[in-house]
Amino acid sequence: MAKTIKNYEELVTEGYGQGHGRDYKPCKTVQNFSSIGRSHRVQGRVSKRLHHLFSDLELSTFLLLDWNQNVTDIREHYPLDIYDLNSICSRFRMKKVSVDYIPFTLSSDFLVDFGKFSIALDTLYSKDLNKAHVIESLEIKRRYWEEEHNTPFKLITEKDIPATVLENIKWLYVEKNDLEITNHMIDQAVYFMKEISQYPQSSLIQFCKHSDQTQKMSIGTTLAFFRKIFALRILQFNLEISYLELKLSDIHASNLLQNENTVHATN
Repeated sequence: MAKTIKNYEELVTEGYGQGHGRDYKPCKTVQNFSSIGRSHRVQGRVSKRLHHLFSDLELSTFLLLDWNQNVTDIREHYPLDIYDLNSICSRFRMKKVSVDYIPFTLSSDFLVDFGKFSIALDTLYSKDLNKAHVIESLEIKRRYWEEEHNTPFKLITEKDIPATVLENIKWLYVEKNDLEITNHMIDQAVYFMKEISQYPQSSLIQFCKHSDQTQKMSIGTTLAFFRKIFALRILQFNLEISYLELKLSDIHASNLLQNENTVHATN
């Protein structure tokens, strides 16, 4: 147990599991932790830093969180205080925690801030839910967060991930992080909204192909532009509808674009 405590205190001293936003340092990274599943490193919109994820399910959960405008911070692989954990284990006669072989045996996959309140999330494939050690681990985490830290704890499985929403976000996410809104984008979005109003039942894909042809542009140019202005939320659509099946009537101007139109109209 002495070695366990020493490992824990050394990692805390080194700053793991501490900080917020771009200064946060996860207790597990792709470099120092071997994953059974596929590892991912993804730049975050909310945190402005690189996130370390250890499964496709973690990636899916992260993308949904990072797109959520109510989320103010995402801290992945957030360590649980070993003293609190062992206190819980003693009270409920569970096996004591050991951190001898990885940075922390128990960490929560995500601690997510929504302004003034937070939620702790763990991800787990449903096929693993009937394993005894998994059930005990989840119960320890639930007690840790809800009883010791007054923070809601939720479990996310692959069944909780909306497939169409996720595919849309993945399509938008490629364009999102290195883009800035320009006056040209606003002007083009205003122009396309006028065009859209004339052909509400046309599909986005057909409209973009027609626009490319009439403007003598390379096929895909107009769709790439829509992808950018969707990613920046200048124009918006219901993410439960695949962008491949989107009709022009499903697209609407954001508050940002409406405000810009008001400014232009008064000048």
